[in-house]
Amino acid sequence: MKFRSIPALIFITIAFIFSSCSKETVDVQLFGDIEGIVIDSDSDDPIPRVNLTTTPPSNSITSNSDGSFNLNNLPVGNYTIQARKSGYSNVSVSVNVQEDRVTTAQIVLTPVDETPDVSEEDLEAEVTSWANAVVDDTTYVDVEYRLKNLNTDSDISEYEIYFKITTDGDTFYYDVSGTELNAEQIRNGNFRKSIRQNTAAEVVVDGVWVSQ
Repeated sequence: MKFRSIPALIFITIAFIFSSCSKETVDVQLFGDIEGIVIDSDSDDPIPRVNLTTTPPSNSITSNSDGSFNLNNLPVGNYTIQARKSGYSNVSVSVNVQEDRVTTAQIVLTPVDETPDVSEEDLEAEVTSWANAVVDDTTYVDVEYRLKNLNTDSDISEYEIYFKITTDGDTFYYDVSGTELNAEQIRNGNFRKSIRQNTAAEVVVDGVWVSQ
């Protein structure tokens, strides 16, 4: 009886292996890209340095000088892109990212009539130092930064800072948010960002967003 059970055991083992392989195939993650442009609803002119974030979260970026933007290597699925810039109303658009395809998006911002007391120009942000740090087989970049509200009269109630990390391989992005930066107040901060097995070559502030 023991010898007769061996073929059955082999069959069960093979079935388990094929089942495991099947599950691994299903779990393979697929990627696609988004490219688009941000324009002014009144003039149709491109808008540079618009702050762009996504839900689900991916990279936080700013639009280029010609209003264009790219979000690359996103897992396939549905995304909402949020666009924000002082002097314009906030806008969200929905897009669907498909495997190995580029999804296009046009974001139209409407100027607001009232002039805010604070703008992006009032928030000074700079990287004061950064360094690579290797933990096990993963590289991190440790970043220290400094913020200052240049406005002498008005407080900044909410802000976001967007960092761009250039490495010897991929480019990474990181954003920091905060509240209540009083007139002429200075604030220091730091963060650690995983850059996989890459080595950071440069860390810069890529853009800011503020709200009064």
